[in-house]
Amino acid sequence: MNLNEVLKQFDPAREANDADVHAMRETIMTSKRPPQTTRRAAIACALLLVLVASVISLRREPPQTPVPIVRKAPIQRPATHQLEMKTPGGTRLIWVFNDSRPM
Repeated sequence: MNLNEVLKQFDPAREANDADVHAMRETIMTSKRPPQTTRRAAIACALLLVLVASVISLRREPPQTPVPIVRKAPIQRPATHQLEMKTPGGTRLIWVFNDSRPM
């Protein structure tokens, strides 16, 4: 049994009269299809998204390599360091750190 015979055997409109077939055809032909503008708008939005993404990716600057710091002379740090704190009431705290070891 081939496909055409199976389709004809189980066709729901096989026993329908001409008026029923005409009514079914009319219903199918007048059914509302999505307008072309919806598809065009979806395609336009997708293309716009691709365009924006490509422009953003092209405008990014490549990361720059850091410039090494060249020091001509070693930095001499003072032997003492101070940390000063002031409170809103006017109290002042000064901590003195004696750092005798080289850095």
